[in-house]
Amino acid sequence: MKPTLLLLFLFGLSFALAQTTAQLETQVLSLLNDARARGVACRGGGGGYSLPPLRFNATLAQVAKSHALNMGRYGFMSHYFRGVGPRVRVARAGYGYLRMSEIIFKGRNSDPARAVRWWLRSPVHCRAIMNPHYAEAGAGLSRVGHAWAVVLAQPR
Repeated sequence: MKPTLLLLFLFGLSFALAQTTAQLETQVLSLLNDARARGVACRGGGGGYSLPPLRFNATLAQVAKSHALNMGRYGFMSHYFRGVGPRVRVARAGYGYLRMSEIIFKGRNSDPARAVRWWLRSPVHCRAIMNPHYAEAGAGLSRVGHAWAVVLAQPR
């Protein structure tokens, strides 16, 4: 009886400790904002000074989530899905922007810190994160395939 109770306890504990997808998406934005606050310097130029935090935007989050789910479901890693890129997806969602970028990541797990570390080590992704014009962002995660997408933008 005791081994069964222990297994049930550990099984229940694992569920209690597991983070929801929404919590992980919030965490990735928090980590991006930490990098902006620290003034991360990007290899090859860019960054190097503290920036204000990115504000969460639900429309950008939905665009990012949809793309992450497609990457996970169909097993690809690209900014384009069926010939449609991020600028078109954001415009179709009704978000008016002056500038925007999408950063994506696909790994062995859904760890937000791992994705953010990878982006910050990549000069082009780091420059997008540290772009002083960007004020809003939304993140999406597909646990199937461990695919991340983040859309950053300067609203119109």
